[in-house]
Amino acid sequence: MQNIDDAAHQTIYRLREADDWFASLPGEVQDKIIQSSVLRHYRKGQVITAQGSRPTAASVVLEGRVRVSRLLFEGEEKLYMIGERGFWFDFLALITGEKADVAVIADTNVQLLMLPLQQFERILEEEPLYCKAITLFIAKRYAAFMRHFADGQMIVPLQRLRTGLAELLLLQPPATGSEEVILNVSQADLASILGSSRQTINGLLKQLEKAGLIKIGFRHIRVIDPAGLSEHAAN
Repeated sequence: MQNIDDAAHQTIYRLREADDWFASLPGEVQDKIIQSSVLRHYRKGQVITAQGSRPTAASVVLEGRVRVSRLLFEGEEKLYMIGERGFWFDFLALITGEKADVAVIADTNVQLLMLPLQQFERILEEEPLYCKAITLFIAKRYAAFMRHFADGQMIVPLQRLRTGLAELLLLQPPATGSEEVILNVSQADLASILGSSRQTINGLLKQLEKAGLIKIGFRHIRVIDPAGLSEHAAN
């Protein structure tokens, strides 16, 4: 790795705690990914992957958060998700060689670990288990997007909000017991992700707050009962 100090080294290896998918890879494959990658920093608002570009690396968020969105024809941004520590992106585009359908933008100052295309292809050739793991990862991500689309068409708004919050919880580092989790997402972002008006989302969030599941904050949602919220989303 290039220009990585001890503090950054510790942050990188915390991926094993923050990302279940990465932790499931064989130890030697984890080490090979880390050793073949480079650190990059982006300031808030910088474009990491431009919509319509061809990504040159698979990346994971180490610190901060990113926005995954698509610019529509009328110039409106359609936000798909917000990724924090342990969130990977651009795998599919590397494999297909096609242009990115979405943009990835730094929502805060971010630190990324980036696996360049050449190193990515080398590891795929040398490690068959990694190739299978990547395929499963992409399949799960695609299935999640399809569920999100189907849910948006079929379920009532409150259930859609619960499901959306539960999916954002899955992107967070694992919590234990009844530990509270902070989702760094604004009400406006939630409205965009779920395809609802901000007024509707505000009203629904207040219902969940009244039920004791969440606490509404400024540009964040504090999930007081993660297990309870996930259970409500499943029902």
